[in-house]
Amino acid sequence: MDLGTIIITFIFIAIVTIPFVLTGYSKKRKKKNLLRKLTEIAGNEGGTISQHEFCSNFVIGLDEMANHLYFYKKGENMEIAKSINLREFKICRLLNTNRTIGEKKSSYSVIDKLELCFYPNDKNRPDESLEIYNDEYDSLTLSGELQLAEKWEKLLNERMKKLQKSKTGIDILPSKTVSKPVKQITKKPAVA
Repeated sequence: MDLGTIIITFIFIAIVTIPFVLTGYSKKRKKKNLLRKLTEIAGNEGGTISQHEFCSNFVIGLDEMANHLYFYKKGENMEIAKSINLREFKICRLLNTNRTIGEKKSSYSVIDKLELCFYPNDKNRPDESLEIYNDEYDSLTLSGELQLAEKWEKLLNERMKKLQKSKTGIDILPSKTVSKPVKQITKKPAVA
């Protein structure tokens, strides 16, 4: 190969790879900013994030020691920051608002909104919700939001169930009964 062909090849490779590198850098920076904001929200309440997960334009995190959930979502014209004390709620449900499009044979379901809804122990208190996805201002296609919401619904319900059991005085984990063999002590008759 001559020098001109090598130079053109390197230029072509650079033109093709630079967008991927810049996109990766942009995503990394976006995740870093989301986590920084979530950590800041938790820090303002004296909490620390011990478990977190990102998805498109939001991050959800849990302080496992304090049983506190933190949520931060950043969009073009909106910003949502929420903190939920799991001790104050009995259950979490995933609300999937969708609509059916098309005729009977060729119909399909379109998700309009996904929310994690928390129902409080105190019936006088309103429900809390975290809006995971809304087709009005999020991207038109889901990118893992449904799977993330299902995973966190399960995780949070398990945690709240344990908290409810500990409030009522029932053991958090079922205790295992281990039976040990009983030693039999036999006395030898005294020899006279």
